[in-house]
Amino acid sequence: MSDESYGKPHPSPGSVYETDQEVIEEAVRRLRELDDTPLHQMTPLFYQHGYEELRMMISELLRILGSNPRG
Repeated sequence: MSDESYGKPHPSPGSVYETDQEVIEEAVRRLRELDDTPLHQMTPLFYQHGYEELRMMISELLRILGSNPRG
């Protein structure tokens, strides 16, 4: 990834993010939310939802790195 393209809009169809920087910031925010969750709120639904969020974020991060996890 070249420095000049970093943070600029990307051509990923269907993505809700406008820039790669936004993807990275959202991934950091979501990880902090998961880490800050109180123990009594860590239900099976919490883990299911957390897994889906992480799967989507990792897919976006892999796209930024030049990999296509969707195929």
